[in-house]
Amino acid sequence: MRLKKYCNYFRSAFYNIRQNKLYALFCIASTALTFIFVTLILQIIRINAGSYPPMTNADRIIRLESFRDTEGERLGGINPLESNVFMESLEDFEYVSLHYDRLTNIVANGRLHSSWIAFVNADFWKVFDFEFLYGKPFSEADCANRKKAVVITENVSRSFFSTPNGAGKKITLQREEYEVVGVVKVLSLFAAPTKLCTVWVPYVCDKFGSGYTYVVDVLTPPAVPLDESKEKLSQAVSHYFSSKNREVDFSSQKVETLSQRSMRMENLLQYGGMVALLLFLLIPALNILSFGIANTGNRAEEIAVRKTFGASRVHSFFLIIAENLALAVVGAIVGLALAFPAMNAIQSSVMQGLVGNSSLLSGIDYGVIFIGVLPAAIIFSLLSGGIPAYRIAKRPVAQVLKGGSK
Repeated sequence: MRLKKYCNYFRSAFYNIRQNKLYALFCIASTALTFIFVTLILQIIRINAGSYPPMTNADRIIRLESFRDTEGERLGGINPLESNVFMESLEDFEYVSLHYDRLTNIVANGRLHSSWIAFVNADFWKVFDFEFLYGKPFSEADCANRKKAVVITENVSRSFFSTPNGAGKKITLQREEYEVVGVVKVLSLFAAPTKLCTVWVPYVCDKFGSGYTYVVDVLTPPAVPLDESKEKLSQAVSHYFSSKNREVDFSSQKVETLSQRSMRMENLLQYGGMVALLLFLLIPALNILSFGIANTGNRAEEIAVRKTFGASRVHSFFLIIAENLALAVVGAIVGLALAFPAMNAIQSSVMQGLVGNSSLLSGIDYGVIFIGVLPAAIIFSLLSGGIPAYRIAKRPVAQVLKGGSK
């Protein structure tokens, strides 16, 4: 009986939608545009919250990148010529990744490409949880043998070879021929451990020479308390710089995991995202509200007649809000369907020179959709339709039938 009652609400709503097609199209278009941005903002906030592939171990990864002395002067990072000595002091840790990146030219399939590449060691693939679609990463043995191997993303494979499976293909880098040994899933720019890089090469194959420092990512053992790992890393860094007669300002209290670092650095983005999300909901809601008041005004007499036959205010309210809810949900679904095409359009037209073969978002997080987008659609319908629905539901029958406005 209750189900039939709710079905009647939506049956009446769909009838009125068919009678007011222009209003319905306006509501759906406005809602869709809103939820394109709502979906993108929620996805970005979700990624920056941490524990998103390949950063699934972010709560156990500590990044050693750039240091300062006690006077605030920049000391830089770990020098490649001294990296082996520094690595020896980190033997107690599970895996230790090294990398540095740069923009360079690559020849693939007879064409010249400009790409960000990262020179990494074999532990890089154990510290970070990449999803390999084809092939596998290069190993410690490959690095020891200076094998000319390379790992690329699916986006790069499509760009270089016009196929997602570029495993076994050849590219030329630094005048040397490399074999693609693995292809990983497209990364989100917000979850990439090596910035804009979409090509990874064994660090021992680098021919660029000196003038750079390594970024060191340490995966701490799960059985060891995090504070103890931080203290050991602080001591290792202090010993490294003291051997160079420099005093580094890097106490254990300043050591952060990537998860802690992300929360600290991305708070502004997250709070700003929430404010933007609220604005994207409120501004169209106010526009639709003004149209909704006019639209529900046209139904005033219908509601009044229903009330004369015993319909309650609650019944009248839900009779109107069902229409707004239906339009908001349809608009949200349309916006969701268009979110990633819109993201690709933004990337290709505005940000192509910046992100290259990187991707702003790597795919759809369905948890964000069910936990964030759909509830937001319901809130949107209440914001845009609740006020006019309440105003009509509470108006006395006599005043409505006489044409009264209050």
